[in-house]
Amino acid sequence: MRKILVAGASGFIGRALIKRLLQHEDIEIIGLSRKAQESHHPRLSWRKCDLFSLKDISMAMEGCVEAYYLVHSMLPSASLSQGTFYDFDLIMADNFVRAGLKRGIRHIMYLGGMIPNSEELSWHLKSRLEVEQVFRNSIIPTTVLRAGLIIGPQGSSFTIIERLIEKLPFMICPAWTKTRSQPLALNDCINVLENSLVRTDLRGKIYDIAGPEVMTYQELIQKTANKIRKKPKIVTLNIIPLIFSRWWITFITGVPKNLVYPLVLSLKHEMLPSLGHKWPLQEDLQTGIDEALGIALETPFMKTPPQKVYPPQKDVRSIQRMVLPAGRDAQWVALTYFEWLPTFFSTLVKVSIVDNECTFYLFHPNIKILILKKSVERSSSDRQLLYVVGGILARDTERGRLEFREVLDRRYVMAALHEFRPALPWYIYRFSQAIVHIIVMKAFAEHLKWHVISQKRIVL
Repeated sequence: MRKILVAGASGFIGRALIKRLLQHEDIEIIGLSRKAQESHHPRLSWRKCDLFSLKDISMAMEGCVEAYYLVHSMLPSASLSQGTFYDFDLIMADNFVRAGLKRGIRHIMYLGGMIPNSEELSWHLKSRLEVEQVFRNSIIPTTVLRAGLIIGPQGSSFTIIERLIEKLPFMICPAWTKTRSQPLALNDCINVLENSLVRTDLRGKIYDIAGPEVMTYQELIQKTANKIRKKPKIVTLNIIPLIFSRWWITFITGVPKNLVYPLVLSLKHEMLPSLGHKWPLQEDLQTGIDEALGIALETPFMKTPPQKVYPPQKDVRSIQRMVLPAGRDAQWVALTYFEWLPTFFSTLVKVSIVDNECTFYLFHPNIKILILKKSVERSSSDRQLLYVVGGILARDTERGRLEFREVLDRRYVMAALHEFRPALPWYIYRFSQAIVHIIVMKAFAEHLKWHVISQKRIVL
């Protein structure tokens, strides 16, 4: 039995893909989910997995030979998320590759975004490209599938369009609605994902996948309105800035701004496939826009199996990207951080390092505010992992951790605090310790930049 892993299995594309793959009797599917789920099929099992945890992913990949990566996270992953969605995406993809190398994954299929021919990409598109680079820089053969807007029930972009039409009898459209794209039917997207697994001759390449019709977003809005028998009055006003468009769409549709803002900033780019990355099986991409809209609007809401609801945990995830000086590694960055921190706080905070335990104390060694313990067996020169094991500012937890890791061919190092649970009352923490943490990390990032500048001066 061929065991296939699907990351992003609970999304609208993941669910449709699983349904298709279960038609292959020689395939067993492992779906990843942040929460425990029950399976209603003998060849589908769910494994609870936090993609920010390398340990979780490595355990979840056990026994799998190939993997789909359908993940793109723009929504908060903790009670308090400090950092950008593109840095969150970068760490999850890096985890996936590291775990895949450890578990012997032989093929990864990544569904990313269409990359327009432009030097000024939005961060939403840059993020897709960075994730693509993480996979392609590894030794695991990766098939990259680039898609634009996917027409399907519960798809984020399509949901925004549908809600705008439903709620607005009169629409003032900004200039970006005249941008051209080639929307892709969900079923066609699944055709491509299926064949990227079945056809071994297609592996390890980049493909742009798109539907057969080119149209502007305004034309798509009009076609969707016709399908649901709405007749909104549409007027184009070119002077509306993108920053206003994203606020207005969030207000009207109720879709979270974390999701809307990056998507809207990408709409100024034409999402058209490149001839150099053409999908060779064009019969997979034949669904017209009218048919795609009809299926999407008529498909009943697909619910995931009921999940057990747990009380919310007040946890923190904070990720900062820093430039990595040439010739240095994550181990050097971690040691430099602990040496630099006392100088930043002057005489207020001191750091004591004994063997593999690092203790932060206030004024006196008996006032221990934070204790970190290095995981020797899970640390390496390109990734340093320290667990939060004590201190008056932290609650007891087995998963709270700080890591420094190299990414993107050692151009950057990520400083990431995961699943930290503060001991201070939440609202006090939010406006004190949390702010201090960000200030410290930004100052340390500047310190690393100073090292880079110093290196350049030495070379000159």
